[in-house]
Amino acid sequence: MIKVLATGIWVCVVTLAAVFGVLEWQKNSGTGQVAESEKKLEELRTKAINVPIIGAGTIQGYMVAQFVFTVDANALKKVPVNPEVYVLDEAFKTIYAGEQVNFQNMKKQDLPLLAKKLGENVNKRLGVEMVQDVLIDQLSYIPKKDVRGPPKL
Repeated sequence: MIKVLATGIWVCVVTLAAVFGVLEWQKNSGTGQVAESEKKLEELRTKAINVPIIGAGTIQGYMVAQFVFTVDANALKKVPVNPEVYVLDEAFKTIYAGEQVNFQNMKKQDLPLLAKKLGENVNKRLGVEMVQDVLIDQLSYIPKKDVRGPPKL
């Protein structure tokens, strides 16, 4: 009876030691590098912008857009300017010019092109590969007929 009890205790101790060893091994292997790389990215959100859409010589409506973009935190510390200003400027220019993305006749593939173009242009202007990814948080088209004017007194 004592031999069976001693064998049971020995099996429990070996099992617990094996589980503890595997957990320590997993913690010290590749997962530490992933957590470190995640710390280097920072997420920033832009203000919403209103961009007039012009067609046939008149204002057809307005695009309301807001973006979220990830930046390299180390590069952000090195650049003295706020990259949000550049993202908004590039977004306004891209939407207003409307050459690559036609907002009056949208296609599904146009939005990824818009986001990619914004990131590339901002990085080019800053001279640093800072912006990693641009995400579209809000993108709405409001036709001119649906825009309310200032309140009448």
